[in-house]
Amino acid sequence: MRRPSGVLFFGSLLVLCWSAACGSKRDGGYSPHGPGVGGGGTSSGGNGGSGGAGNGSGAGGGGGSGNVNFGGGGPGCDGTKSPREEACVIHETYALFVSPQGDDLEGDGSRAKPFKTFEHAVSQAALQKKRVYACATQGAFAEQVNLGPVEDGVSLFGGFDCSTWDYVEGKKTKIDGPNNGALVVQDLANGSTIEDFELSAKDATSPGSASMGVVVGNSKGVTLRRTTVVAGKGANGVAGYSTPGIAASGKKGNPGHPACSNTTSGGAESVTGCGFPESRGGNGGISGVGPSTGGSGVDGEPNLGGGVGGVGQDDTLPGGWSCAIGTGQDGKPGANGDAGLGSSSPGKLSGNGWSAAAGEFGGDGGNGQGGGGGGGAKAPASCGPTGPSPARGASGGGGGSGGCGGIGGEGGKGGGASIALSAYASEVTLEACTLTASVGGTGGAGGKGQLGGAGASGAGGGTGACSGGSGAKGGDGGHGGGGAGGPSLGVAYLGKKPILTQTSVQVPSTHATGGADGVGQTSGPGAGAPGVSAQEFEFL
Repeated sequence: MRRPSGVLFFGSLLVLCWSAACGSKRDGGYSPHGPGVGGGGTSSGGNGGSGGAGNGSGAGGGGGSGNVNFGGGGPGCDGTKSPREEACVIHETYALFVSPQGDDLEGDGSRAKPFKTFEHAVSQAALQKKRVYACATQGAFAEQVNLGPVEDGVSLFGGFDCSTWDYVEGKKTKIDGPNNGALVVQDLANGSTIEDFELSAKDATSPGSASMGVVVGNSKGVTLRRTTVVAGKGANGVAGYSTPGIAASGKKGNPGHPACSNTTSGGAESVTGCGFPESRGGNGGISGVGPSTGGSGVDGEPNLGGGVGGVGQDDTLPGGWSCAIGTGQDGKPGANGDAGLGSSSPGKLSGNGWSAAAGEFGGDGGNGQGGGGGGGAKAPASCGPTGPSPARGASGGGGGSGGCGGIGGEGGKGGGASIALSAYASEVTLEACTLTASVGGTGGAGGKGQLGGAGASGAGGGTGACSGGSGAKGGDGGHGGGGAGGPSLGVAYLGKKPILTQTSVQVPSTHATGGADGVGQTSGPGAGAPGVSAQEFEFL
């Protein structure tokens, strides 16, 4: 005989069942607003999940006690199954419930009084060794979900109707997270399962920062199923610093002393106080005493092939002596700093996610060489009755020091990445997921190198002695290299490659632009490389 809808048969007894009393598709019937109500009782009483007494009554006899939150979790329910596989696990016995319209203060994590945030729900689930079930029909959660060692083993399930807490096939719980990860999983030994979510990371805004949908570091057994992950745009890299102005100039040489003075020393050396090796104008040659020759000037430093000290007066020289050979030579300019290379690196992957690589600094310019000291003169026949005896000649002038080398320009910072899944030293499996990366940020330009400082002139010697040479200009600082464009990656990993099953990965066809070098060139060794765009990319 065909049994009419809404009719229950218990042996020879027929019981009419109103639709409101028959409950949901889970065994026993459940109202999230009256969780103490049991299901329809049999002659032996209503049965249900754990909890206090319900109000079921058996037909034809006194009913036994029903249980709080009757409608799941009863005997024979396999608590290892997912809600998609087994409806009876949608029960407080197994899980805590969370909704964007819940309450962390007044809620208790039940279906009737769900928590509001994952932060609270996950921490409580870890304490109670339960799952977390998240509703999908009351808007998005605006937070970052974190699973660390304390939360090891907690799994997350989305896709629930918020009014009935039934699992809805194809429905996803939305989480709108910050740019550093909508879901961050760290240091799990037991792992976690995440099912039926839509995870979106915001566009990065801090210069050179990344947008990452899911970040997994140093973890085992992490599985994502039927989950959509979308990374936002990476932020542009910042330009490298350019040191303003011109480097310090050299110092003028110190003059020599006249004949018949009380000292024999030549003009003292002058020193430019910057960098190493320092630029020094050579000492002037000492004065001749009595019949001796005048002293030669000291060479300027650093030795760049110039700045030779002048020859002191010596009447035995072939062709005689004059300041043509006695004046100190000018120093040689310092070397310009090398230009920094542009970055071609895709950045660095770590357990905390991704960080950008910058272009190289330009090298500092070298200090200019100081001029050589001038040669000293022989003593006159006599310095008179009041002068020194034996007589003393004039001493040579000191060389001027060279200018300071310019400071090299800073390298441009790399553009930020867009990475849907970052997996570092982890075991990750994706089943029936969709990963989408956006465009990376533009690399920052390299900074300009500072111009080298001017050299200073040498000083004159005493009358009859010779002048010191001039110091030379310092070298210009090299320009910084440009930063690389930020990568756009569906899956970025270092270590074990994530396993993708029936999973689609979408990345942009365009590449983020690399930064120019310090003089604005967008090609050549100083320019940053374009960002990588790849569905899967292994970091080394």
